[in-house]
Amino acid sequence: MSKYKFNKDQLKFVEDKLGMKGRLKVVLGYILGSILLAIFYYIVAALIFNTNEEERLLKEREMMQQEYNNAAEKMNLLENVLSDLQARDREIYMNIFKSAPPDLVNSSYDAAIYEKLDSLGDMDIVKFSVAKSADVEKLVSAAGEKLNHIYNEFLGAENATDIPSILPVKGLAVNQTGASLGMKIHPFYKTMEMHNGIDLLAALGTEVIASANGVVTDISRSDRGRGNQIVIEHWGGYKTVYSHLGDILVRKSQQVKQGSVIARVGNSGLSFAPHLHYEVHLDGKPVEPVNFFFADLKPEQYREMLMIAINTGQSLD
Repeated sequence: MSKYKFNKDQLKFVEDKLGMKGRLKVVLGYILGSILLAIFYYIVAALIFNTNEEERLLKEREMMQQEYNNAAEKMNLLENVLSDLQARDREIYMNIFKSAPPDLVNSSYDAAIYEKLDSLGDMDIVKFSVAKSADVEKLVSAAGEKLNHIYNEFLGAENATDIPSILPVKGLAVNQTGASLGMKIHPFYKTMEMHNGIDLLAALGTEVIASANGVVTDISRSDRGRGNQIVIEHWGGYKTVYSHLGDILVRKSQQVKQGSVIARVGNSGLSFAPHLHYEVHLDGKPVEPVNFFFADLKPEQYREMLMIAINTGQSLD
């Protein structure tokens, strides 16, 4: 449709014909308007509708959030269980040993392994949390089994002194530890022999004490083998053996209390040097004696004694 304008000179309306510039402006105006309108439609569509990729990312984010929430709930539950187990463990320890349990947690806790969490993505954090939860579950399970075992062990015992739990030599230092349970070099034959106990080095005449309440079931005196020896039966299938003694201060069938003096260190029998050969048996089988010194040793002393005992390759008998 043509446009008209009033011509003052001719005093009439004449047709307004566009020049090249005018036509170009009109075309550019249409193009720009179309572009702006397309952009507007795209923005509106993007705000209202999601693409397939966006839908996938949203679902993945919701799934990760749910996993994270589940992991957090599980962590909270496990923390509560651990707190209960710690309370039970403390109560059992105090009932047995009449003292507060030692703090085995390292005070110099290093949180460096968690520093990288700031730079991890959501999925990596979820995986890390799930892995830590699994580790804690294993620890809780192991701690629960140990507590149940301890509880069952003490069901029939009158008190903690009924099982071997102290050093059988008075005033023994950790560095007086010799070879323990296992295959060791015999001091005389220089062959590998099974060593069923632990060698505790001590001076002649040092007092030997009963490691638990019990009854003396056997006494032997000899210049061969284990030399002068005492065997004591304890509650729960435990038995302790004290060999290479000097003077024996108890008699057969005598009841003894934990800590009472039963003999003195000697060098009788086939012994390389004055010491006490000490054995702990459970249900007829020899077990590691170091594990039954817990009432006398601090955790660091226990680790040191166990390392010395295991790494000593030659016995004294």
